[in-house]
Amino acid sequence: PINICTRLKILRILSRTNHTQKRCSQLKKPLMNKISILLIILTLSFKISLSQNFGDFPNIEKQKLHNDLEILYQGLNKFHTGMYWYTKKDSVDNAFKKVKAQVSKDMNVLEFHKLIAPLVALSREDHTDIYLPKSVKEKINKESTFIPLTFIFLGTKLYCFKNGSNYQELKIEGKEIESINGEKPIDIVGKIGSLFASDGFIKTVKYSDLKGFNFSKYYFYYYGNIKQVNIKFKELDNPIVIKSLKIENINKHLRSRNSNKDDKEKDLLEFKILNKTTAYLGLHSFSNSDIKKETKERSLSKFLENSFESISNNNITNLIIDVGENGGGNEGNEGIVYSYLGDNYQKYKKVRAKTQKAVLDNGIDKPIKLKTFGFLERTFVNKKMTDGSLERRQWIGYGLMAYKKAPKNKFSGNLYVIISPITYSGGSEFSNMVYSNDRGTFVGQETGGGYLGNTSGYSQELTLPNSKIEIDIPALQFVMNVEQKLPFGSGVIPDYKVIPTFEQYNSNVNASLEYILKQIENEK
Repeated sequence: PINICTRLKILRILSRTNHTQKRCSQLKKPLMNKISILLIILTLSFKISLSQNFGDFPNIEKQKLHNDLEILYQGLNKFHTGMYWYTKKDSVDNAFKKVKAQVSKDMNVLEFHKLIAPLVALSREDHTDIYLPKSVKEKINKESTFIPLTFIFLGTKLYCFKNGSNYQELKIEGKEIESINGEKPIDIVGKIGSLFASDGFIKTVKYSDLKGFNFSKYYFYYYGNIKQVNIKFKELDNPIVIKSLKIENINKHLRSRNSNKDDKEKDLLEFKILNKTTAYLGLHSFSNSDIKKETKERSLSKFLENSFESISNNNITNLIIDVGENGGGNEGNEGIVYSYLGDNYQKYKKVRAKTQKAVLDNGIDKPIKLKTFGFLERTFVNKKMTDGSLERRQWIGYGLMAYKKAPKNKFSGNLYVIISPITYSGGSEFSNMVYSNDRGTFVGQETGGGYLGNTSGYSQELTLPNSKIEIDIPALQFVMNVEQKLPFGSGVIPDYKVIPTFEQYNSNVNASLEYILKQIENEK
């Protein structure tokens, strides 16, 4: 069921209202004056109708919001190690000054959230998240209204995935959307996509993260409650007006119209020999806890040991590794996979924390302390630098190398790697290693994780004292030792770009896998 508290890493889009204007000619002057006055009244009414209505939330005093803004600035400035990796400090400072000027009156928490979420997104780091208070999300779930559809972006094209509206007879599922309230999807993404961060300058994430109900959720965060939306579908001549609904009603419609009986969750780790020469390795997570809970091997190391033994015994020459849905997990697992594919080398240039402790103090509210390491890790695993930062030592703990020990049955054949905007964190680090060392051919879409690395690990939750908005601030900057082959701020860009059709997506067809198999067949 849909819940505003759920954070799905995938797609969304929005728009405003399209007005048709009719011109009349040969009007007499008095009539023209009356029409002009009427137009002014209508324009003012239209502007008022577009004013945002987030619901009945109490206002927070302007000064208290300024105090929260100061705490947010200090938190990002003092504790977020990668805050200025992609955005210069001057730009961040100017953005904060602009928002402070915009907070010129008392505001409710959602109005304030809309202003500060883009400030958090200036980190250009997808591990940096912002959340509304639990009580606010619960009130939104009960009282607010949303576009009653789920969506999917395939590339930059927006499709209706499921219809949760009052109008079951509408045949709109799978149809491409040209506009919502007169705005093109790409323009909507430019607005609502500012409310959440993505690594570097990677644009694909701004679309993929709006999957499912996320589009409707962020549409609400940006535009507030809207009574209805005017949606123009590509295959239909006329726009369709759809009434916004509360989440309870949307869930009720979706449950009654969609059966989950045929939905089968794919295994977290998959190994298949596809033919005499080709094998498939689906690595859909690097989370040790999930792997232990959901796989028969109960560990990634054991799964890989069994898989590569089978690859060797069957004389496989083509290996397809799918990390298209791998959003990361535990550090080190990307290196274990790479150990079967390439030589050991220094994977990270450095792993760095800006500080061991940051004290945030706006002079009014109780100071907040953010801490990075425990005593043992701070003392033995890291060394303190002259600027007060801490850097990981080469050989202790995880260290900086790609892996600890070379395994048996290393694979030296043809390697293909499937990637997508969901490939992130440890999944993207694995992709970065393979790409930088020219070890494989990449198929799919640009990764969601940055090629240069990421800032993650030891995230601290900062709760702003007055609005109670929460921000996760990551402390460790992982700077990867990669060859500079790609534009600054990009992810790994595929050698062959493959975007599934809606039919393929809806049928759970792996379009990139099909593409690779055809390529292998053509090369015989």
